Amino acid sequence: MTKEVYGIVVLAGTARIARQIRRGKRRDLYHRVGRPHLWKADTNALEASLASRINRDDYIVGENKSLLYLHPSLTSARNINFLKRVLYFAGKTGDRLYRRNKRDLLIFLSREGRSPISLVIQNLLLSDHIDPDHLVVVGPRRQLNNELEGSGLTGIRVLEQGGTLGRNMIKGREALIDGSYDGEHILFIGGDVPLVTPKGISDFIERSGVKGFEGDMIWGMGSREQLGGYIVEHDVEHLGSIGPNYPKKGNLNKFGIPLIDDRGVFGLSGRRRYLMMGNLFLYRTSSVDQKLVDRFYSLRKMGANPLAYPGLLWHFGTPLLKAVRWKLTLSEAERVLSQNAGIDLRVGYTPPEITLDLDSYSDLRRLSGVYFSREGLDIDLEMSFRQFIREKRRERGRTLRIRRKKVKGDG
Repeated sequence: MTKEVYGIVVLAGTARIARQIRRGKRRDLYHRVGRPHLWKADTNALEASLASRINRDDYIVGENKSLLYLHPSLTSARNINFLKRVLYFAGKTGDRLYRRNKRDLLIFLSREGRSPISLVIQNLLLSDHIDPDHLVVVGPRRQLNNELEGSGLTGIRVLEQGGTLGRNMIKGREALIDGSYDGEHILFIGGDVPLVTPKGISDFIERSGVKGFEGDMIWGMGSREQLGGYIVEHDVEHLGSIGPNYPKKGNLNKFGIPLIDDRGVFGLSGRRRYLMMGNLFLYRTSSVDQKLVDRFYSLRKMGANPLAYPGLLWHFGTPLLKAVRWKLTLSEAERVLSQNAGIDLRVGYTPPEITLDLDSYSDLRRLSGVYFSREGLDIDLEMSFRQFIREKRRERGRTLRIRRKKVKGDG
């Protein structure tokens, strides 16, 4: 039987990242100008005062997560903290030394490491459900092109990102249509899910009930219970296990909506499940809506903003109350979402490896541990990186000496 094949859009960054970096640099400038005692402060002392705070900050801010690197040595907390400091100082101080260090460190990590975006694309190209002639990546174009070329992935169409996730989806859809794609559906996936597999793509499509569904979107969601089992199976529970629905140190903090799976999408029918965003969804080509996606993705952040509570309660108050009492079924939740979105929406199964995205440095450790299937080697990344820089300088010196000799010889 012929498998259904889809055009695909990989979402690998938003313009918000660029804005965060610009704001950070402006804040740092004002911070320095307004504090004369910092003008001649010792750089090492400043770093020491900031290092402990940096190491406590787990979430990755101001970096394109798709372009960081999984690396066997990054399962070590010491090495992760070194990476954090370099990235933090490169983005906030504006010091050329740190900007060079950041660039060189990423080059160093790329020798043994793998970027999420390269792993995502390589595995998509192996899937029988993906049309390789209709694959588009949307993100920071120059950086993505450099990374894909360095990974040996040629011929991939990359589009410059827009201002929001929804806008990036529209750009991807338009590019597919302009490239003669006439399929009924488009598959969208995040660029920061490096553990995606061809089997995972097949599981999503074959278990989500695409055939016979005449609606607008199948929104991929994952089960927190299944993700917990995946973490145990891959022996990375020591890097953080699935915890409760509120942030807790040492846990993999993934918020889940408590629902009764009355359709058996995530296992046996009638079981209680905590469901979370799945980084994968299938959209009817003619139905892609920028405002819808921007609105529903922003719902993930509404719980942290008290000013948003009235609107959240107005639209979802009764279902939320039923959910926390374990009275809301998956089918009811779909009806509520469809009514608020103005489209026909269905929740689909997303395998646990695709729900394990890269949001934090803890995630980077965990993903590195799963991908490289071993505890990171007991290597001090900072010392190895310094050796790499010394070798690079020596090589540059040798090259300059050879050029000078050649010039003298020609003279």
